[in-house]
Amino acid sequence: MPEEIKLILPVAVERDQDGWWDHPDLPDFDEDYAAFKAWIDLQGLEVKQWHMEADIDDRHPYDDGECHCLGWEPVAPGPEWFLLGVFDTEEGPCVSWARRVQP
Repeated sequence: MPEEIKLILPVAVERDQDGWWDHPDLPDFDEDYAAFKAWIDLQGLEVKQWHMEADIDDRHPYDDGECHCLGWEPVAPGPEWFLLGVFDTEEGPCVSWARRVQP
């Protein structure tokens, strides 16, 4: 019998003292994009991501030399989207939103 898939669902978001947050049901892919993509497909999700630079026009929160994203409040692309994470990348802070793909 096939294993039942536990679908990831929206949860309350409480970002840490530096502004980062990961969905508690998001597996650790250890930077393995292929595994992340396979999981997204299995979950039936559409994902949108963008870096903080796309939302910040004036003073960049990183200007103080610290590793945080305080002051960045990314807005969901629409009401059906939920947050997967706010995390750091080599290109700076990034946000990841997801929504269920309609069958």
